[in-house]
Amino acid sequence: MFISKEVDELSFEYISKPFGNKKDKRIEHWLDLLNKLNFVKEGVVNFEHEVGIDLNLSDITEIESIMLELLPWRKGPFRINDLLIDSEWNSDMKWKRFQALKINLKDKSILDVGSGNGYYAFRMLGMKAKQILCLEPNLMHVSQFAAINRFFNSKKIRMIPERLELSGIKNTKFDRVFSMGLLYHQRDPQEHLNDLKGLLKTDGQIIVETIIAPDEYDIALEPSDRYASMPNVYYVHTDKGCKSIFEALQLNLVSESDSILTSNFEQRQTRWMPFKSFEAALNSDNKSLTIEGYPAPSRKFYLLEISS
Repeated sequence: MFISKEVDELSFEYISKPFGNKKDKRIEHWLDLLNKLNFVKEGVVNFEHEVGIDLNLSDITEIESIMLELLPWRKGPFRINDLLIDSEWNSDMKWKRFQALKINLKDKSILDVGSGNGYYAFRMLGMKAKQILCLEPNLMHVSQFAAINRFFNSKKIRMIPERLELSGIKNTKFDRVFSMGLLYHQRDPQEHLNDLKGLLKTDGQIIVETIIAPDEYDIALEPSDRYASMPNVYYVHTDKGCKSIFEALQLNLVSESDSILTSNFEQRQTRWMPFKSFEAALNSDNKSLTIEGYPAPSRKFYLLEISS
């Protein structure tokens, strides 16, 4: 059984049909690409220090061309033999900040909300997580996960191509719930965190990673339109603002990371994401500001538990 009877039933069809019954003109092409990867055999994987695999293949030119057709790769990197899928985000940097919090994932059931292409889920396996359910509504990211998992063939990760509120999960409780890079995209951040709390075991933990505004904004920066070129950014909370939400929801703050300024080494344009990236989102004359004139993004982790 995968996590629970409910989750097993909800997620099972997506093992063979990664897009379910979704309608998108790109799906036929993606499925064709996935079928071209059916020749791949299992290899030696490494999830502890990277997301990489060594296959018994001397020529991976065809694999490279297939993976390039799944552009843009936002999260990564992924390694297949000597092929490095050098994604826009050097996601290993965020993962190292998470690991510094010393959070135990061993034998834990995990919900990763807004999981992207599954990079972090594979890293969770490197920390001995039991099973991970990913929720990701962006079908491009789903296609990348389906392609990458052709190589890793992990039975411990499943992905449902839905938002949390449409996932159908009602009765399952998880040991760990992740929300990374989501809070500022929520029209109602408190409701989002309350929904996560409702999916948590009594002794479980929520891991929140988000952009933090400077203290001068009191509770939150509210962009008039875009923030760092990103659409749908409703609130960028200050540290005080985040902690006020945690307190209102009776979530106990167990630990937190430092606030780290995003750099163009962590997020940048690459061959695998050849479009505008972080550098273009900053003021050309003052890199401490976004192109809209707001403070440049800093990011932070919070570890939360239900107050007893």
